[in-house]
Amino acid sequence: MILGICVLTLFSCSRNKEEIIIDNISEALKSGFENPDSFEFVGMTIEKVFSVKERKEIITPDYIQSVLEFSKEFSSPKILDLTKKEYNFLQTQTDENAEAVYYIDFIAKVKNDLGTIEEKTFSATVLNDKEYTVIRAE
Repeated sequence: MILGICVLTLFSCSRNKEEIIIDNISEALKSGFENPDSFEFVGMTIEKVFSVKERKEIITPDYIQSVLEFSKEFSSPKILDLTKKEYNFLQTQTDENAEAVYYIDFIAKVKNDLGTIEEKTFSATVLNDKEYTVIRAE
């Protein structure tokens, strides 16, 4: 009986992929708002799924070099870090057809400059790693 309760508790507390992605995108977006407490998730749609093979064709050592130059010129170390994280993730993948990256439309209610709540659609790119790292959210 006690074992059953422990197992039920363990599984009911674990979050699924969608919940983790929602939380990660929400946090990434909230950091750019004056009133992050006004942020309210409405919905999301995965618009495109890229395979490991497709992303490896884009995220190459040459691409990393161009991002490095960009990050030096515009003082954007976070962009470089996220690009390297994706590159390293891709290099560890053995299944070329596995899902690597998601392009997501993310809808939320936010307080605008006039103080009214409006529904906005944002774009996000999420890496299909263990943490579902948000590469871009705007």
